[in-house]
Amino acid sequence: MIRKSVLAACVAVALVATPAAAEPAPSAGTWLAGQFENGDHLLRGPGLLDHGLTADGVFALAASGVGKSTAVKAAAWLAQPEQLTYFAGDGESESYVGGLVKLALVAQTLGTDPHEFAGVDLLARLSALQEESGRYRDRTDPSFDQTNAFTQALAIIVLKRAGLPFDKALAYQVSTRCPDGGFPISFGEPVCKSDVDGTAMVLQALLAAGEKKASADALTWLAAQQKADGGFPSATAGTNANSTGLAVGALVAGGRTDAADKAVAYLKSLQIGCSGPEAQRGAVAYDGGGFELYGAIRATTQAMLGLARVSLADVTAASATAGVPGSDCTPAPSSTVPSTVPPSVPAPAGTAPVDPPLAATGPDQAVPLTLFGSSAVLVGAVLLVAARRRKVGA
Repeated sequence: MIRKSVLAACVAVALVATPAAAEPAPSAGTWLAGQFENGDHLLRGPGLLDHGLTADGVFALAASGVGKSTAVKAAAWLAQPEQLTYFAGDGESESYVGGLVKLALVAQTLGTDPHEFAGVDLLARLSALQEESGRYRDRTDPSFDQTNAFTQALAIIVLKRAGLPFDKALAYQVSTRCPDGGFPISFGEPVCKSDVDGTAMVLQALLAAGEKKASADALTWLAAQQKADGGFPSATAGTNANSTGLAVGALVAGGRTDAADKAVAYLKSLQIGCSGPEAQRGAVAYDGGGFELYGAIRATTQAMLGLARVSLADVTAASATAGVPGSDCTPAPSSTVPSTVPPSVPAPAGTAPVDPPLAATGPDQAVPLTLFGSSAVLVGAVLLVAARRRKVGA
């Protein structure tokens, strides 16, 4: 799912006067809150709205316990009629599972009612999209359906949190597992291929639902994918913050503490510290290749859930502070010795990684600003066709 950015061949490694011990870690929440355009939405590129990533930002801030005022503003932006309709459909001719479940989870995270989100009963609309098999499928041209493991898993999570029946949805999800115990992202492929992102997302749903057998096998498979550096790889790239952040939620929920600790250490190794450029401090890079703004926005939203060791089934802003912490960076003592820090210099322009399971369950990610283009999480483009059809019909 994640397409790796084209990064600089050589990245400068900064040498600064910091204590031999770990340097102060600026707040990822502070950096992320500062990336919200107009204080209420995130972009996936210059001028490109991203509804799904904006929802992910709400989850990330809530998990970190900071920035509640920003999260509330983001939810209000998502609730605007034009944004809600584009992201989730009109509920009649078009209705999208990914948008509905992400908006429902935004409401639940902020302690509001998903049955009454800007006058829309998100869960009623979701119910209308469930097939007899238990699968949730978009109401759109069949060739444009974008539902997958992420949308199904998120549906189970929001239903569980809402106290609604989820047995059929869970049974369908379990039926999609691969012979090795993992889960694929796409349904109905000729060959079932387990995927780290897909398995991590599904595990969070299975464990929240209390499922025992399939979740145990999936945990074993997922833990076996962890690399020596503690990170987890995507289907198309090496270890990265996006896949690792999602995996931590599943590992913690499944009681795999040691593996989760190693994964969190990997995420911390990618965070820009006090020795990095001021505008980057606190951000989490996609991988060790360097800092790229839009890739870091997405990576940081994914990583923050992992750093907080929170599953999407449990994320809440109930105890979050309205604001964000100030800088933790202080001048280093003169008696310190140089130490290296993670790459923190801008990389050449390129395609920002757009793989994370949390950030792609929505409209086409390259839709122009005037068409409210976006992508939804956790992953799985949901409104790809809607965007194209609107462009053609405009």
